[in-house]
Amino acid sequence: MSKAAAGAVIAMFSVGAGVMTMLGSVLGAYAEPATVAMLGAGLFAGSSILNGIKDTASAGVAKEA
Repeated sequence: MSKAAAGAVIAMFSVGAGVMTMLGSVLGAYAEPATVAMLGAGLFAGSSILNGIKDTASAGVAKEA
């Protein structure tokens, strides 16, 4: 794992922990699923940025317009 990728993962988990802390009083029991969703979106975005945005549809899958 490159240093940039490791830094991106650490940063996203730090952001996730901060978001969970802030949303704890607002969302109550739903703070954890909301945080996991935001963390997943952040990791996906970070991965796309580090790898360059590529089309992930396979050859047999129709692309959306």
